[in-house]
Amino acid sequence: MEKCSDGWWRGTYNGLSGWFPSNYVTEDINGTIRGDSMGSLRDKLASVGHNNNGSQVLQTVQALYHFSSGNIEELNFNKDEFMDVLEKPENDPEWWKCRKENGQEGLVPKNYVTVVQKTHKALGKAGPAALNYDLKPSLDGKLGGKQWYYGKLTRHQAEMVLNQRGVDGDFLIRDSESTPNDFSISLKALFKNKHFKVRLKDGLYCIGQRKFSSMEDLVEHYKKAPIFTSEQGDKLYLIKAIT
Repeated sequence: MEKCSDGWWRGTYNGLSGWFPSNYVTEDINGTIRGDSMGSLRDKLASVGHNNNGSQVLQTVQALYHFSSGNIEELNFNKDEFMDVLEKPENDPEWWKCRKENGQEGLVPKNYVTVVQKTHKALGKAGPAALNYDLKPSLDGKLGGKQWYYGKLTRHQAEMVLNQRGVDGDFLIRDSESTPNDFSISLKALFKNKHFKVRLKDGLYCIGQRKFSSMEDLVEHYKKAPIFTSEQGDKLYLIKAIT
């Protein structure tokens, strides 16, 4: 049995382990816990057991990418896999504790997943998730009506649209979430999608050091020239607007 200085002890009762208030019990000379409040103690430990084995689901997420764990605390998962979020540790906010459909639990990097809304609470037990990927190009705004412009789409929404409907080279353009009047290009790419900031300055569309008189000119340029070149020399192009 473990005793903490704050008045709580850790023990085992009927196979359940957990912390309980020491003033609920008495301890005999052999270290055995006894007392009139065993009902309360039983409820306390049962509650602890429920929290450990049937943790409350905070959210449901879907994996944006494949992830291989680096240690026993991390959880392997595949792209598009659904998981339940059980905990968001305050001391490590970039990692969430999740549970897969097969019951495996572990830490996952939060930037590898996106929160989704599901019509069924139990993963894999009540049919497929009802997710809305039927997003269409926007008719509003400065670029409204262009087949590649999706307006006020978030980065996560763009990721999900590309992953669900796109092939490598498909792209869309959306309003920047961080800077009003600027834009972002989201590009479907092998292993990990890419996002590029486009600044609107003095009437010109600027990406890196290059400037274009219109977004159409920018798009046409990067259909012919690579918008990104990796250290290994792999080149990415804007091939076509996602459909």
